[in-house]
Amino acid sequence: MYRNFIKPFLDFVIAFALLFFLWPLIIITIIITYLDTGLPIYNRLRKREGKNKKTFTMYKIRTKVYPCESNGYKESYTKVSKLIDRLRLNELPQLINVLKGDMSLVGPRPFIPGEELPEGEIDPKRYKMRPGLTGLAQVNGGRTISHKQKLRYDVEYYDNMSLWLDLKIIVKTLWLLISNDVDE
Repeated sequence: MYRNFIKPFLDFVIAFALLFFLWPLIIITIIITYLDTGLPIYNRLRKREGKNKKTFTMYKIRTKVYPCESNGYKESYTKVSKLIDRLRLNELPQLINVLKGDMSLVGPRPFIPGEELPEGEIDPKRYKMRPGLTGLAQVNGGRTISHKQKLRYDVEYYDNMSLWLDLKIIVKTLWLLISNDVDE
């Protein structure tokens, strides 16, 4: 009942409310990004794999400076864009993905199609749910843990999905952001 009806309903209502209240912050983040790194504002790695491996466009504000001669042809951050990325302000447009039904507030992070992943270790359960803005793997190491560990957290989340677990993950995500203890 929670997985098929309550969770999608709550995702929509909460995402709508968050977009309503956070749109000024999103606009400010876009303006700061434009002034700091220029155009384009959107992230060029936008395609992701969602539920049932269906590909969708994930909205995200670009935080890396494109490769050029002045930075040694490397993608890199500026001081401002690094802060935007650390605070995950660049992820706020994904609330639109939640409204569209491509994503959930809580779930596994979506993979980039063609991304190199551990062979034969992806449990089909991972693709039976919509990917999330945050998830069990993100609050237990995020970018600092291996894909193998993330995949284990994805299955653990699927097996234990509940309103209570979603609330715990959301609170822990907010705590990590507020305490500025997000992974690099």
